[in-house]
Amino acid sequence: MKRPIVAFVLAGVVACTVPDDPAHLGAYSFSDGAGDIFHWPANRLPVRFWADPHGNMNELVQNAITVWQNQFMYGEFTGVIVSDSAHADVIFTWYDSVPPTVPPDNGPPVKACGGQTNTDSISADSVIHGAFQSNIQILHVGATAGQTEACVRRTAIHEMGHALGILNDLAPDSIDIMYFTPFVPAPSAADRTTMQILYHTTPNLKPPVR
Repeated sequence: MKRPIVAFVLAGVVACTVPDDPAHLGAYSFSDGAGDIFHWPANRLPVRFWADPHGNMNELVQNAITVWQNQFMYGEFTGVIVSDSAHADVIFTWYDSVPPTVPPDNGPPVKACGGQTNTDSISADSVIHGAFQSNIQILHVGATAGQTEACVRRTAIHEMGHALGILNDLAPDSIDIMYFTPFVPAPSAADRTTMQILYHTTPNLKPPVR
């Protein structure tokens, strides 16, 4: 049975262990409601992503990889797109329909899509089983194709944030990409600090076995 990490729209203070770790100012909680903490260890980099070949999912995933890599100061995360989903750590798919590929609308954000990230299961010994499954759903709400494209770009970054280890939607502000509904095109300072702290925190969940 799949264990949901976040839903379609998708605590505590932690200490860093090395003197060069980023400051904690502005960070929010990254653990889930059960206190689970996860991030990809250095020996599992680059994280392997598979993108649905339909539409521009490959471009969306590559953009999200680049965006998140740029949030780290010491190369704690790197990612690569692979051609075989059987060899992927994270799988990105469309939920039910594929939007047209058009330039994104740069106007006010419209909630024209949603996202979800799941794992297959987590065993009693705290090992995640199966690849993370991230999907993007198009909401038919009268949005233009450009507004939908802007939404799926934001949502791909948001869902990748969950697959990298931010296991909740507790970002406190709508200027954060990890707010329960992402309205901004890129991570905020709080998103960046939270992710940096997460990757200098000892996790209690182990990644899937390759």
